[in-house]
Amino acid sequence: MLLIWHRTDENLNQNSKMSPKKILIPIDFSDCSINALDYATGLAEAMKSELVLMHTLNTSMMHNDVGSGSIVNELAHGIEEDVTIRFAQIKKKVPSLANVPYTTVVKRSFVNDAISAVVNSHDIDLIIMGTKGAHGLEEMIIGSNTYSVIRNSGIPVLAIPEKASFKSPRQIAFASDYKNTVPEDLTLLMNFCFIFASKIHVLHVSEENDISGPKLEQAQRFEQYLKKIPHVYQVLKHKNLEEGVEEYAQEHHIDMIVVMPRKHNLFELIFNKTLSRKIILHTRLPLLALPG
Repeated sequence: MLLIWHRTDENLNQNSKMSPKKILIPIDFSDCSINALDYATGLAEAMKSELVLMHTLNTSMMHNDVGSGSIVNELAHGIEEDVTIRFAQIKKKVPSLANVPYTTVVKRSFVNDAISAVVNSHDIDLIIMGTKGAHGLEEMIIGSNTYSVIRNSGIPVLAIPEKASFKSPRQIAFASDYKNTVPEDLTLLMNFCFIFASKIHVLHVSEENDISGPKLEQAQRFEQYLKKIPHVYQVLKHKNLEEGVEEYAQEHHIDMIVVMPRKHNLFELIFNKTLSRKIILHTRLPLLALPG
């Protein structure tokens, strides 16, 4: 099943105001988070967005170690001063940061709580996080953090692998089940397409080589949302969704993978929990999770 439509200049002009105004990047000063920031600056420059760089201090651990509230505050204040210096030094590691407006925030909180607070207080439209390949206990910890942010943030999250560098996402693979999708869910994806002249590859991975019945009807309704954008539909016959998407991405030179989480069960309509964490941690491509 292969369908193609083309975008016009008129469509581009009508949708040029959908860029995310503010992008949040959690920073722990690791190479992984610095690389995500570097990617974010390229994206922000193209989309004319402002960056919010956030670092968190877990003061609850300080309380456990030293007990006294006054000592904790003194320690936290000293660490905050050090973080301010490190934020200043980060400009040397990411020279492109000079090309975009940005602010820095330090929160005394758990990462997920801090992200939620900053998203609300700064009207964040997109979160960009670094991810790296990991195994065993490290995979459980890193995977659960990224997974939890995607699941609970309520806004789009873009996960950047540690070796990924920014390039215009001209070819975007959208792994979709077609269900319960409304145009508002696709705003950021469509904006990427208009700004970067992207083409969407709508992928449905199944053990069957075609779709029919309710899924076909859902796909036809889904088509109405994408009719102004160049796109193709592909049904991939594969027993393993992660492998199917990765193989397609390599064959078609995909620049970004997009999935649409569902509330309460996240990727379960597309991935099970194990696969969702695997694709976040192990994909070589940026992965955009859109809230559904």
